[in-house]
Amino acid sequence: MFNIGGSEWIIIILLFLILIVGSKHIPSLGRSIGRAVGEYERARASIRRELERIDGGSNTSIGLTVPIKGPVGSEREKLEVVARALGIDPNGVSDDELRRLVHERLKGLK
Repeated sequence: MFNIGGSEWIIIILLFLILIVGSKHIPSLGRSIGRAVGEYERARASIRRELERIDGGSNTSIGLTVPIKGPVGSEREKLEVVARALGIDPNGVSDDELRRLVHERLKGLK
């Protein structure tokens, strides 16, 4: 029926706004909308900072970085990677002993 483009819709909306709100109240309406958008952005930034603080704190609480080079093939390889990252030599140590050493080292880092 009507073939109205994007710019025509803006004009129609502005005319409707002037009729409903009145030309004297449009600036205060704009300020109110601006304040609401600004408050939303401040709240969003505050939440983002809080999430980064929480997330960043949990990752760096023990200061451990494990170099990941790909998937490990066995539980033993996983233990060896973690042990090396903690400064433990895994050579000649049984799996159970290596688990115990890793557990003790992690408990000491907290």
